[in-house]
Amino acid sequence: MFKHQIDQRSEPVRRVLAFGESTTWGYSASDKSKCWVDQVVSMLEEFQGVQIELINQGIGSNVLTHDCPAYEFSAKPSGLKRVDAQLIAQDPDMLFLSYGLNDSRGGTPPEVFRSAYQELIDRIRSEIQPTIVLVNTYYMHEILYTECEHWEESSYELTELYNQVIQEIAEKNDIILADIYSAERGVDWIIDEDHCHPNDLGHRIIANRVFEAIVRNCSFVARQMPKESLIKPFLQTYGNGPEKP
Repeated sequence: MFKHQIDQRSEPVRRVLAFGESTTWGYSASDKSKCWVDQVVSMLEEFQGVQIELINQGIGSNVLTHDCPAYEFSAKPSGLKRVDAQLIAQDPDMLFLSYGLNDSRGGTPPEVFRSAYQELIDRIRSEIQPTIVLVNTYYMHEILYTECEHWEESSYELTELYNQVIQEIAEKNDIILADIYSAERGVDWIIDEDHCHPNDLGHRIIANRVFEAIVRNCSFVARQMPKESLIKPFLQTYGNGPEKP
């Protein structure tokens, strides 16, 4: 049955915070401005017509939960341990959450990951009320599922299971889900030569998916769109089609 989208946010966004792993921080982009997070914020600014403050709290080799078996080899503290100081205290209007790849590679059981992610969301919403966008796991080459010391516990099959968990978390909590994995999956030429992180093209693909998810759920992005039809001025300027002999 056809349904119009429910508008989850009509007010402009003034502060965006990204919370996650290395790709969130921008690993393998040729310039920080090409990180998917920066690109999404740039597009939001363009279409809402209001400047946005960006706070990027992505950390390479970070995991969501200290219960991850590979925690001692991760960049500390875990997402759950840094949420108060590095996220809640910043009070963002919009929040990008991006966890899953490192926890799965580090051996966190899916149900432990689910519980940790729910705890993260509950702690955030008990203090602040940002519009939340969940980003599912990033695609990487299978070589790093088997040839990366301390981070060899995942697989394509487990990644799919993690993504199912993330989707269920989004649905349970009425959170926007950006399915970036389905856009990246199997497209090896958008992955850097490190076999893990997206190159500039990969970051663009991720940015497009995240931006699309926001647009589909939030009307604030359309604030710069004119309130009257542009069909007449378009026809006056360009005509009704190419001239024919």
